[in-house]
Amino acid sequence: MHRSLRERTIAAAGSLALVAALVVGAASAGAQPAPLIAETFDADAGGMIAGPGGWEVSGGRYGTHAPVRSGAGAIGNSNLAVHETVVSGDIGIDVRLRPEQTRGLWDDASVVLGYQDPDNYLYVSVNESNDAMTSGIFAVVDGRGTELADMVRPFSSAESTTFRVNRIGDEITLWADRPDLQGTGPVASATTDLFPVGRVGVGSRNNAVFVHDLEVTATPVSAHPPWDPSLNWRWDAGAPVLPVSGGWELGEFSHALVDPVTAGAGTIGNSNIALNLFSGEGPDRAGADSQLYGLLWADASSSAWDDVSLVFGYQDPENYLFVSLNESNDPWTSGVFAVVDGRGFELADITRTVRGGSSHEVRVDRWDDAIWVYLDGALVATAETDLFLGGMTGFGSRNNAIGVDAFWAESFEPGQR
Repeated sequence: MHRSLRERTIAAAGSLALVAALVVGAASAGAQPAPLIAETFDADAGGMIAGPGGWEVSGGRYGTHAPVRSGAGAIGNSNLAVHETVVSGDIGIDVRLRPEQTRGLWDDASVVLGYQDPDNYLYVSVNESNDAMTSGIFAVVDGRGTELADMVRPFSSAESTTFRVNRIGDEITLWADRPDLQGTGPVASATTDLFPVGRVGVGSRNNAVFVHDLEVTATPVSAHPPWDPSLNWRWDAGAPVLPVSGGWELGEFSHALVDPVTAGAGTIGNSNIALNLFSGEGPDRAGADSQLYGLLWADASSSAWDDVSLVFGYQDPENYLFVSLNESNDPWTSGVFAVVDGRGFELADITRTVRGGSSHEVRVDRWDDAIWVYLDGALVATAETDLFLGGMTGFGSRNNAIGVDAFWAESFEPGQR
């Protein structure tokens, strides 16, 4: 479905064009819509409407504590919960869930869409095994279920999996973040004109099911699945970096900035930067359509301003983009930024803060002019700019020592995202 692009050339851009593009990008950065639905289940069930199954929030997840079993041969969800928000048109559903693990080989869970009522809806079922009632894309019409597409791949109930269900027009596709599926097409796909307007939700045919988060966006940003940390590059002695500024050391399984440079007062940018060298031959570039992942942390200090950054679109020390995270928030950190000819501009603010000394998962999706930033699985910022649509990737900080435990970047061919 896609392949990595390991380009090793740097194209310089004209300064005037860069500044003009930045102004346009900054002006339109606020145009990105917020998610239609975003539930993390940290404290309550949010907008979920509980159906059968005894749904409740506990331990940061939404799940069933009294699951109902379906009748023999029945197609549908005997356990079901849907969100109060009605959505329509092209949507993307990201949900991290798993069925409860039992001694059997038929633990199942479902992602529901187009829900009208208990007798009319669509759903995608995943299972440890495959039969005529689960593991596929299904429609329930007037209480009778039909399989629209079969899915032969099993999914373990031993760990949570993030699934992306896209509905674009009449086409429904399922993607998963499992390592052995990285680089393949959708796990299942089907075409139907049923229920283009309705609610989304979760459920199962027979099993208890646990949901860690649920997010729905309009006009799906990517057909590619979300990230799983197990897919990402873990540092070792064969994965060097190219230090640009600051004192960097390679540990056993991580890179660390141990001798940071302090930025000048009021400056926007990274006084400490290192670029990835996956190939060992030169800095790798990511294209206009790319995804970037880092598991990183800012070193804990006595201040409340410990910061860390992911760098992308890097051309040279005075021209690049970066996402900054901080324990606090000011005009120079905690946001999406561009540096053009040495001058920094904030494209979008990030109000969610991090904690020094704690690792955080950061993912940056870039599709042409659009940028999405996820922190620990939650969307925290969107921005638009046509600056630096290709460039090197890396990490850094404005002032602080940092550590990077995992880092991964990949580009996609145009039209294959």
